Amino acid sequence: MAAHATDETLPQGEIAKPNTAWIWKTFFILVGITAVEFVFVFLMEPSTFRNSIFIVLTIMKAFFIVAEFMHLKHETKGLIWTILVPMALLVWLLVALVTEGSYVGEVLQNMFK
Repeated sequence: MAAHATDETLPQGEIAKPNTAWIWKTFFILVGITAVEFVFVFLMEPSTFRNSIFIVLTIMKAFFIVAEFMHLKHETKGLIWTILVPMALLVWLLVALVTEGSYVGEVLQNMFK
Protein backbone atom coordinates (compact mmCIF):
# COMPACT_ATOMS: atom_id res chain seq x y z
CA MET A 1 0.00 0.00 0.00
CA ALA A 2 1.02 3.53 -0.69
CA ALA A 3 1.68 5.85 2.20
CA HIS A 4 -0.53 8.95 2.21
CA ALA A 5 0.80 12.26 3.39
CA THR A 6 -1.55 13.75 5.97
CA ASP A 7 -1.57 17.11 7.63
CA GLU A 8 -1.76 16.48 11.36
CA THR A 9 -2.11 20.15 12.43
CA LEU A 10 -5.80 19.78 13.38
CA PRO A 11 -7.82 16.78 14.49
CA GLN A 12 -10.01 15.42 11.73
CA GLY A 13 -13.32 17.29 11.47
CA GLU A 14 -12.11 20.19 13.62
CA ILE A 15 -12.58 23.74 12.35
CA ALA A 16 -9.77 26.18 12.97
CA LYS A 17 -10.57 28.86 15.60
CA PRO A 18 -10.04 31.92 13.33
CA ASN A 19 -12.71 30.62 10.93
CA THR A 20 -15.37 30.37 13.63
CA ALA A 21 -14.94 33.84 15.12
CA TRP A 22 -16.58 35.69 12.21
CA ILE A 23 -19.41 33.14 12.13
CA TRP A 24 -20.25 33.80 15.79
CA LYS A 25 -19.90 37.55 15.29
CA THR A 26 -22.31 37.37 12.35
CA PHE A 27 -24.68 35.18 14.35
CA PHE A 28 -24.85 37.61 17.27
CA ILE A 29 -25.34 40.63 14.98
CA LEU A 30 -28.23 38.89 13.24
CA VAL A 31 -29.73 37.82 16.58
CA GLY A 32 -29.48 41.42 17.82
CA ILE A 33 -31.22 42.84 14.76
CA THR A 34 -33.92 40.17 15.02
CA ALA A 35 -34.46 40.97 18.71
CA VAL A 36 -34.88 44.67 17.87
CA GLU A 37 -37.39 43.70 15.18
CA PHE A 38 -39.40 41.68 17.70
CA VAL A 39 -39.38 44.56 20.18
CA PHE A 40 -40.71 47.02 17.59
CA VAL A 41 -43.28 44.64 16.12
CA PHE A 42 -44.77 43.36 19.37
CA LEU A 43 -44.59 46.49 21.54
CA MET A 44 -45.76 49.16 19.08
CA GLU A 45 -49.29 49.60 17.86
CA PRO A 46 -49.81 48.75 14.18
CA SER A 47 -48.97 51.80 12.08
CA THR A 48 -47.10 52.83 8.99
CA PHE A 49 -44.15 53.92 11.14
CA ARG A 50 -43.91 50.47 12.79
CA ASN A 51 -44.10 48.73 9.41
CA SER A 52 -41.42 51.04 8.01
CA ILE A 53 -39.08 50.29 10.93
CA PHE A 54 -39.65 46.56 10.49
CA ILE A 55 -38.97 46.74 6.73
CA VAL A 56 -35.78 48.78 7.21
CA LEU A 57 -34.44 46.36 9.83
CA THR A 58 -35.28 43.37 7.64
CA ILE A 59 -33.48 44.92 4.67
CA MET A 60 -30.47 45.70 6.88
CA LYS A 61 -30.39 42.04 7.88
CA ALA A 62 -30.62 40.98 4.24
CA PHE A 63 -27.75 43.30 3.25
CA PHE A 64 -25.62 41.93 6.09
CA ILE A 65 -26.33 38.33 5.09
CA VAL A 66 -25.49 39.05 1.45
CA ALA A 67 -22.29 40.88 2.41
CA GLU A 68 -21.05 38.19 4.80
CA PHE A 69 -22.22 34.86 3.42
CA MET A 70 -22.24 35.68 -0.29
CA HIS A 71 -18.96 37.61 0.09
CA LEU A 72 -20.34 40.71 -1.64
CA LYS A 73 -18.22 43.02 0.51
CA HIS A 74 -15.11 41.55 -1.14
CA GLU A 75 -16.30 42.20 -4.73
CA THR A 76 -15.55 45.13 -7.01
CA LYS A 77 -17.48 48.36 -6.54
CA GLY A 78 -19.18 48.01 -9.94
CA LEU A 79 -20.78 44.69 -9.00
CA ILE A 80 -21.84 46.01 -5.61
CA TRP A 81 -23.58 49.02 -7.21
CA THR A 82 -25.20 46.76 -9.81
CA ILE A 83 -26.86 44.88 -6.97
CA LEU A 84 -27.56 47.82 -4.62
CA VAL A 85 -29.24 50.22 -7.08
CA PRO A 86 -32.11 47.85 -8.02
CA MET A 87 -32.44 46.95 -4.34
CA ALA A 88 -32.75 50.65 -3.43
CA LEU A 89 -35.49 51.01 -6.05
CA LEU A 90 -37.24 48.00 -4.53
CA VAL A 91 -37.08 49.64 -1.10
CA TRP A 92 -38.60 52.80 -2.58
CA LEU A 93 -41.39 50.67 -4.07
CA LEU A 94 -42.05 49.00 -0.70
CA VAL A 95 -42.25 52.36 1.08
CA ALA A 96 -44.66 53.66 -1.55
CA LEU A 97 -46.83 50.54 -1.32
CA VAL A 98 -46.96 50.63 2.49
CA THR A 99 -47.85 54.33 2.47
CA GLU A 100 -50.55 53.96 -0.18
CA GLY A 101 -51.86 50.75 1.38
CA SER A 102 -52.33 52.38 4.77
CA TYR A 103 -54.10 55.33 3.11
CA VAL A 104 -56.49 53.04 1.23
CA GLY A 105 -57.08 51.06 4.43
CA GLU A 106 -57.97 54.22 6.35
CA VAL A 107 -60.34 55.41 3.59
CA LEU A 108 -62.13 52.05 3.50
CA GLN A 109 -62.33 51.93 7.28
CA ASN A 110 -63.86 55.43 7.43
CA MET A 111 -66.27 54.63 4.58
CA PHE A 112 -67.86 51.74 6.47
CA LYS A 113 -68.22 53.55 9.82
